[in-house]
Amino acid sequence: MPRRPDRKSKSQKILMHLLKGKTLNHAQAAKLFGAWRLSATIHILRKKGFEIQTTYNTRGAYKGFGRYQMTKTPDGKRIGK
Repeated sequence: MPRRPDRKSKSQKILMHLLKGKTLNHAQAAKLFGAWRLSATIHILRKKGFEIQTTYNTRGAYKGFGRYQMTKTPDGKRIGK
C-alpha cells in the first residue's frame, strides 16, 4: 500500500523536533514517534551534514543513555534556543 503524501516518516518527525532546538533521548523518541532506533537516525542525519551533539546522562533513570541536540544544519544555520 503506498504512503499517503501528508504523512511524515519517523525520521522526518525526529528531524523536525531537533530543528526546533529541542533535545531528544531514546525514551522520548519511542514515546513521541514510535522510533526505536534513534541512534541509527542520528547517524544518518550526521552523514547528511547535520551537527548533532550527544550528552550522556550519568545518573538517574536514564543513566548511560544519550540525549541528542542539533547545533547546526548542513547549510551552516545554527540551531539554538
